[in-house]
Amino acid sequence: MRLILTVTLALLTSVAAAQYKGKVFVDKNGNNTQEAGELGMQTVAVSDGQQVIRTDKDGNFNLPGHAKARFIFITVPAGYKLAAKHYLKIEDQRKSYDFGILPDPTSAGSSVKMLQITDTETDKYNDWIGNLKNFSKKQDISFIVHTGDICYEKGLNFHANQVTAETLGKQVFYCIGNHDLVKGAYGEELFEQLFGPVYYSFDAGPAHFIVTPMRSGDVQPSYTVDEVISWMKNDLAVTDKNKPVIIFNHDLLTYSDQFVLKGKNDSINLNELNLKAWVYGHWHNNFVRKSEKTGIQYISSASPSMGGIDNSAGQFLSIEIDKDGVKEIKPHYTYLHKHLVVNTPSGKDMVLIKDGALQINANIYDSETSVQAAKSIIYNEQGNKVAQASLTANTDWSWSGQIPVAKLSKGKTWTIQTEVTFKDGQQHIAKQEFSLKGQSAGLSLKWTNNVKGSIWKAKPLFAEGKLFTATIDDANNLLCGVTALDAKTGKVAWHFKTKNSVKHEISYDSGMILCTDMEGFTYALNAGTGVLVWKKDLGMKYLPGYVSGGIAEKGIYYTGSGAYFQALEVATGKTLWTNKEWTGGEGTPEKMTIAGEVIVTGSNWQSLFGHDRKTGKLLWQRRDDGLRFRSSTGVYKEGKLYITGLNTLLIIDPETGKNIDKIEAGYEFKVMATPLITDKYIVMPTAKNGVVAYDLKTLKEVWNRPAGNALVYSAPYTGPESGTVESTVVKYKNQLLFGASDGYLYVINEDSGIILQKLNLGAPVFADPALIGKELFVADFAGNVYAFKLN
Repeated sequence: MRLILTVTLALLTSVAAAQYKGKVFVDKNGNNTQEAGELGMQTVAVSDGQQVIRTDKDGNFNLPGHAKARFIFITVPAGYKLAAKHYLKIEDQRKSYDFGILPDPTSAGSSVKMLQITDTETDKYNDWIGNLKNFSKKQDISFIVHTGDICYEKGLNFHANQVTAETLGKQVFYCIGNHDLVKGAYGEELFEQLFGPVYYSFDAGPAHFIVTPMRSGDVQPSYTVDEVISWMKNDLAVTDKNKPVIIFNHDLLTYSDQFVLKGKNDSINLNELNLKAWVYGHWHNNFVRKSEKTGIQYISSASPSMGGIDNSAGQFLSIEIDKDGVKEIKPHYTYLHKHLVVNTPSGKDMVLIKDGALQINANIYDSETSVQAAKSIIYNEQGNKVAQASLTANTDWSWSGQIPVAKLSKGKTWTIQTEVTFKDGQQHIAKQEFSLKGQSAGLSLKWTNNVKGSIWKAKPLFAEGKLFTATIDDANNLLCGVTALDAKTGKVAWHFKTKNSVKHEISYDSGMILCTDMEGFTYALNAGTGVLVWKKDLGMKYLPGYVSGGIAEKGIYYTGSGAYFQALEVATGKTLWTNKEWTGGEGTPEKMTIAGEVIVTGSNWQSLFGHDRKTGKLLWQRRDDGLRFRSSTGVYKEGKLYITGLNTLLIIDPETGKNIDKIEAGYEFKVMATPLITDKYIVMPTAKNGVVAYDLKTLKEVWNRPAGNALVYSAPYTGPESGTVESTVVKYKNQLLFGASDGYLYVINEDSGIILQKLNLGAPVFADPALIGKELFVADFAGNVYAFKLN
């Protein structure tokens, strides 16, 4: 009897072992059918979702399967791409699971380039898809990874038809996000029908890439963390231990240095398995950091289709991987095609002579390629060439050059022709007239300089005869820091490199410049020299990154968020109190507001909070009236706090947090701007409709000044046709001045909203302008700082 049972079990085991067999072969003609002369591919990893084996010398494999097996899938080897899909659905009638692969030069070599997109959350076709396709083709991209939140049934079906290897011309791999777990027999059923297994791997260049699923989402998945861990262990067991490992997931596993994935009964320590980067989305923000202890990089991007939840600029990332891990990361802002604006010289008001030379400044950008060369040629009124200058790059956007002014005479009109050659071989030309005549009424340019990094919300700060701003680097953390300029000339006085991006407005108090970067490190710098006086780790131990603005007054600097929101002594960095009463939510690009004895701050998707500024005690919190979803800063005037919710403009008693009055608006106020309160109006920028003004007494709308379509989308969930204004409006006499995301600087009439002057800077303006006497200081996203004289 025992012998019969043994034989029976052996036969069952043999049958199980032969259940899923097939072959991996080089598919020379790409028809996904092995034909004469198409040889099998050995040592290719193949999996049934748990077991992972390698093909034999003829490309054959034989997998046992398991109770929950739904797919057979392969790890596409480096130097190859798929003829069809990396998976086949298990079906009773299928006798053999065969995979054809094709040679792919973009996947071979010592390094490989990829694109990350994430959180697209759309079922509508738009230009960002064309940007991906054209960029991938021009830049020799090997593959594209979507790190999840394709979003619900409509979005999933749309992407399965429109964002694929067939439509984009490159391999496209999908992660499952929390909003991709939808109703069905189990949460991932629709995702599997459209995109295949929720975890799998592939090789490219020198690296091993692993796609992993969200642990949970809107609907419960059928897979368990233990099952994912079991498969990962088997997958990595047959992987070369020297290969750098890059993991894709919709969310970050941990903010700590130790990447240990834990299930109920099992765990895997990825630090011990050559993990080099964790690439994710979910937070709708732009944030990259590198662990000093392990060298592991944490890479997050906002959506390419729209603005981020914390007003991050819409983008996709190109990432280059070599044997050591991440070699380079670059953001690419979507929807821009051969964009070229020469803002200096232009007309009469934007003409700048410095040290005997005519200054040329151009903002140039293309979502699908980069600039190879740029030059400007000056022609006289007869069309004869007078002078020429090559332009040099300051940032990804900004280019500049000079032409000796001796070659130009006053009182004449000149033409400047700027020619740009892009790396894709295309060229673009822009012509405009200018003169060296006297300046007209209104704004006229006094000086401009570039600080060699992008400026997000860091309003130019005037103190001690200098102008201070901060730069971001959402890729390699190399160009981020604080820069001081001479306020009279624009010459750089000093630059201090910070660990990560300083996104928001910086502060000045007691001779020191204060700021906090995305990783929660606070810096106190000597305003005169830029020397670090002290540096403090606020204790940020979780996402999202810090994008808010602190505020300093009377020797105290208030900064941080949630459990690391605190009051610091400016002189020493000593913590005076730390918030212990709330946490959670997401990053909000507001600046804190001091309203009498109350410090007002907030957390996106959480609440607006009022704290006692002396003790940190929570006095009140509000989640109603759209205050849970907000990006703007409040303004305190005559005992009242003016602040916006999602679609409301509120007047609040800062002591109690209760409404004094409110405006229910037909506009979206989810921008980073602060309301301007004049003696007659409340003036507030919007996410889609420019700037709106309300009568201060009646709270009735007086006028609306639309802005042009944004060059770069930043306000949450905004996309094409959004006239966004992230910059706060300032007042000079009866004029209102502001920069907009369409790249223009506006001067409008306070009473009517009629445009008095409009200067094309050519790059979005997110930061608030600074009005100091009769001078206006403006910073654009390209890193240019401008000083204007008000006539």
